[in-house]
Amino acid sequence: MAPAPQGSKDWLPNGGMRESCRYVKPWRELVALEAIAAKVPLMQGPVRMSVVFLFQRPANHYRRDGSLKPLNASLSSATSREAPLFHCVKPDLDKLDRSTRDALSRLAYEDDARIVGANGDKRWCVGDERPGALITVIRLGPG
Repeated sequence: MAPAPQGSKDWLPNGGMRESCRYVKPWRELVALEAIAAKVPLMQGPVRMSVVFLFQRPANHYRRDGSLKPLNASLSSATSREAPLFHCVKPDLDKLDRSTRDALSRLAYEDDARIVGANGDKRWCVGDERPGALITVIRLGPG
Protein backbone atom coordinates (compact mmCIF):
# COMPACT_ATOMS: atom_id res chain seq x y z
CA MET A 1 0.00 0.00 0.00
CA ALA A 2 1.28 3.47 -0.80
CA PRO A 3 1.97 5.70 2.22
CA ALA A 4 -0.87 8.08 3.04
CA PRO A 5 -0.59 11.61 4.47
CA GLN A 6 -2.32 12.92 7.55
CA GLY A 7 -3.00 16.57 7.25
CA SER A 8 -6.05 18.61 6.47
CA LYS A 9 -9.45 17.86 7.89
CA ASP A 10 -12.88 18.27 6.29
CA TRP A 11 -15.82 19.68 8.19
CA LEU A 12 -18.91 17.48 8.30
CA PRO A 13 -22.49 18.85 8.21
CA ASN A 14 -23.01 17.75 11.85
CA GLY A 15 -20.07 19.90 12.98
CA GLY A 16 -17.62 17.02 13.22
CA MET A 17 -14.39 16.62 11.30
CA ARG A 18 -12.75 13.85 9.27
CA GLU A 19 -9.41 13.30 7.58
CA SER A 20 -9.38 14.69 4.05
CA CYS A 21 -7.30 11.71 2.83
CA ARG A 22 -9.45 8.58 2.80
CA TYR A 23 -6.33 6.38 2.81
CA VAL A 24 -4.84 7.64 6.08
CA LYS A 25 -6.86 5.31 8.32
CA PRO A 26 -5.98 2.14 6.34
CA TRP A 27 -2.34 3.30 6.20
CA ARG A 28 -2.15 3.78 9.98
CA GLU A 29 -3.84 0.39 10.52
CA LEU A 30 -1.35 -1.34 8.19
CA VAL A 31 1.64 0.27 9.93
CA ALA A 32 0.27 -0.76 13.32
CA LEU A 33 -0.43 -4.35 12.18
CA GLU A 34 3.09 -4.67 10.76
CA ALA A 35 4.58 -3.40 14.04
CA ILE A 36 2.54 -5.95 15.99
CA ALA A 37 3.52 -8.76 13.59
CA ALA A 38 7.19 -7.78 13.93
CA LYS A 39 6.82 -7.88 17.74
CA VAL A 40 8.16 -4.33 18.06
CA PRO A 41 8.71 -3.63 21.77
CA LEU A 42 7.11 -0.62 23.45
CA MET A 43 10.08 1.68 24.12
CA GLN A 44 10.18 3.94 27.14
CA GLY A 45 11.89 7.31 27.08
CA PRO A 46 13.31 9.26 24.14
CA VAL A 47 13.52 7.66 20.69
CA ARG A 48 14.86 8.53 17.25
CA MET A 49 12.81 7.58 14.20
CA SER A 50 13.87 7.20 10.59
CA VAL A 51 11.43 6.53 7.75
CA VAL A 52 11.93 6.00 4.03
CA PHE A 53 8.63 6.24 2.16
CA LEU A 54 8.49 4.22 -1.06
CA PHE A 55 6.24 5.07 -4.00
CA GLN A 56 5.52 3.15 -7.20
CA ARG A 57 6.61 5.01 -10.31
CA PRO A 58 3.72 5.94 -12.62
CA ALA A 59 3.51 4.39 -16.08
CA ASN A 60 4.67 7.61 -17.78
CA HIS A 61 8.14 7.13 -16.22
CA TYR A 62 8.66 4.10 -18.46
CA ARG A 63 9.22 3.56 -22.15
CA ARG A 64 6.89 1.38 -24.19
CA ASP A 65 9.33 -1.52 -23.86
CA GLY A 66 9.02 -1.32 -20.04
CA SER A 67 12.46 0.19 -19.40
CA LEU A 68 12.82 3.28 -17.26
CA LYS A 69 13.26 6.53 -19.14
CA PRO A 70 16.54 8.43 -18.56
CA LEU A 71 16.56 10.08 -15.12
CA ASN A 72 16.33 13.84 -14.73
CA ALA A 73 17.84 15.17 -11.48
CA SER A 74 17.12 18.86 -12.17
CA LEU A 75 14.66 20.77 -10.04
CA SER A 76 12.58 21.71 -13.07
CA SER A 77 9.90 19.36 -14.34
CA ALA A 78 11.09 16.38 -16.29
CA THR A 79 10.12 16.24 -19.94
CA SER A 80 7.99 13.44 -21.32
CA ARG A 81 11.24 11.79 -22.46
CA GLU A 82 12.69 11.71 -18.92
CA ALA A 83 11.72 10.28 -15.56
CA PRO A 84 12.30 12.33 -12.39
CA LEU A 85 15.05 11.05 -10.11
CA PHE A 86 13.46 12.38 -6.91
CA HIS A 87 9.94 11.92 -5.56
CA CYS A 88 9.28 15.65 -5.21
CA VAL A 89 5.52 15.53 -5.70
CA LYS A 90 2.65 15.15 -3.24
CA PRO A 91 2.13 13.85 -0.66
CA ASP A 92 4.23 16.10 1.56
CA LEU A 93 6.91 14.43 3.67
CA ASP A 94 5.76 16.07 6.91
CA LYS A 95 2.20 14.78 6.45
CA LEU A 96 3.48 11.27 5.73
CA ASP A 97 5.63 11.45 8.87
CA ARG A 98 2.62 12.56 10.93
CA SER A 99 0.40 9.64 9.89
CA THR A 100 3.18 7.09 10.42
CA ARG A 101 4.25 8.46 13.82
CA ASP A 102 0.66 8.43 15.03
CA ALA A 103 0.26 4.82 13.86
CA LEU A 104 3.18 3.70 16.04
CA SER A 105 2.18 5.68 19.12
CA ARG A 106 1.50 3.31 22.06
CA LEU A 107 2.99 0.45 20.00
CA ALA A 108 6.66 1.32 19.43
CA TYR A 109 6.82 4.25 21.87
CA GLU A 110 4.58 5.64 24.58
CA ASP A 111 3.58 8.72 22.61
CA ASP A 112 4.90 10.46 19.53
CA ALA A 113 6.05 13.27 21.85
CA ARG A 114 8.86 10.83 22.82
CA ILE A 115 10.41 11.25 19.35
CA VAL A 116 13.31 13.63 19.92
CA GLY A 117 14.98 13.16 16.54
CA ALA A 118 13.69 12.13 13.16
CA ASN A 119 14.76 11.65 9.59
CA GLY A 120 12.46 11.12 6.64
CA ASP A 121 12.88 10.52 2.94
CA LYS A 122 10.59 9.90 -0.02
CA ARG A 123 11.72 7.95 -3.03
CA TRP A 124 10.55 5.84 -5.92
CA CYS A 125 10.56 2.06 -5.59
CA VAL A 126 13.60 0.37 -7.12
CA GLY A 127 13.58 -3.09 -8.69
CA ASP A 128 11.03 -5.37 -7.03
CA GLU A 129 10.37 -3.06 -4.03
CA ARG A 130 6.75 -2.42 -3.22
CA PRO A 131 5.17 0.85 -2.04
CA GLY A 132 5.27 1.32 1.72
CA ALA A 133 7.79 2.46 4.28
CA LEU A 134 11.06 1.34 5.81
CA ILE A 135 10.83 2.36 9.47
CA THR A 136 13.53 2.35 12.13
CA VAL A 137 12.93 3.38 15.74
CA ILE A 138 15.86 3.50 18.16
CA ARG A 139 15.66 4.00 21.93
CA LEU A 140 18.11 6.71 23.00
CA GLY A 141 18.24 6.09 26.71
CA PRO A 142 16.27 6.24 29.94
CA GLY A 143 13.33 8.61 30.16
